[in-house]
Amino acid sequence: MQKIVNIIFLVILIAAAIGIRIYFLTFPGYGFDIGSFLQWGNGILDKGFWGLYHGSYYSGAGLNYPPLVPLITSWWLNLGKVLDSQNAVYFFKILPTIFELLLVIVSASYVLMSNVKYKGSLLAVILLQPAAAFVSSAWGQVDSILALFILLSFLLIEKNKFLATFLIFLALLTKPQALIAVGIYFLYFLVKKKFADLFKQAIFFCALIALIFFAFRIFGQSEFFAPYINSVGNFKNLSLNAFNLWWALHGISSWNIQDTAQVTGLTYKSLGLVLFAIFEIPAILYLIYKAKKIPEILLVVAYSYLAFFIFPSEIHERYLYPAVALFAIPAILNKNIFWVYLILTATFLSNVFAVLQSVYPQFPFLNYNLLNGTWTQYVSLINVLVCVYLGVYLFYESVKRD
Repeated sequence: MQKIVNIIFLVILIAAAIGIRIYFLTFPGYGFDIGSFLQWGNGILDKGFWGLYHGSYYSGAGLNYPPLVPLITSWWLNLGKVLDSQNAVYFFKILPTIFELLLVIVSASYVLMSNVKYKGSLLAVILLQPAAAFVSSAWGQVDSILALFILLSFLLIEKNKFLATFLIFLALLTKPQALIAVGIYFLYFLVKKKFADLFKQAIFFCALIALIFFAFRIFGQSEFFAPYINSVGNFKNLSLNAFNLWWALHGISSWNIQDTAQVTGLTYKSLGLVLFAIFEIPAILYLIYKAKKIPEILLVVAYSYLAFFIFPSEIHERYLYPAVALFAIPAILNKNIFWVYLILTATFLSNVFAVLQSVYPQFPFLNYNLLNGTWTQYVSLINVLVCVYLGVYLFYESVKRD
């Protein structure tokens, strides 16, 4: 009887998860971002792929993404032509939704195979996951592609190292923020003293980078590293709508504060990077002394993305996406991590909802700037406290005796 109840509960959850995403797909989304993706994809269809970063390839298109998203978008647009899609914007939003659903399926499958006592509650959050669903299906952003490749690479880090390295390479081709996961990926081999694996996978990874670099140079006379180099310092704002430390301190004024301004003898930018480095110490210690199983390794990755969201300057609201997505599996470790996952889901949803509704209003009855309120600073403070708590937790778990 209990098995039947569990099956019915799971079916209801799946139906609700699909329903939420279908509802979000009816939204017009974040027009500027979707327009950029469509322009890049159509550019590949018109002019080819290899010249993507040539100076004359795009005129004012603002191509600041690595090549994988424009390439996948071009394939998706071709499929849309075959299916005779009548609305490119709504059709495009299905693409990140598919990747987000794959992310949900992988995470939920792992949790289903676990023995965690609160499995039902955790599965409900993973399947419904309104924050990630909102970013992918309502907003139309592609962070789900990045998170999926990162998750798969760490799930396969022991089972199929070359495939795992290829997947982390694909993550790097998706967004520059993948560099955090890449660093932890190779650090794992180092701290676990898997020197032979480290050498082989580093050579393989460098070979992949060299291959695509020279392919862009030879076939398109274009610079593969352009989006990575240009992404550093592209914005000078203290916070770009991210509910992090700087938003907690300054609120919407963060937009008007340059991160080159001085504070405590350092620039905001330097101070943010110093704080990020300090809060990465517990993650490294945990990786060295504690992390042995996949959920523990993913906890390090998820926490690192949270710290990256909280402390550096020039951070966008969506940079919390990988942390929220990757916390799903570590949440099986204990209820404290599960509560962290639940809290970040709520704060992230409030952040991305406020941004989308304020910039591209989707709900007529909330047609005002939601970002211009002190409530956003309280939500930001919650994010900061969660990060501090996890830093202390990782440090304690690293140094305590078994």
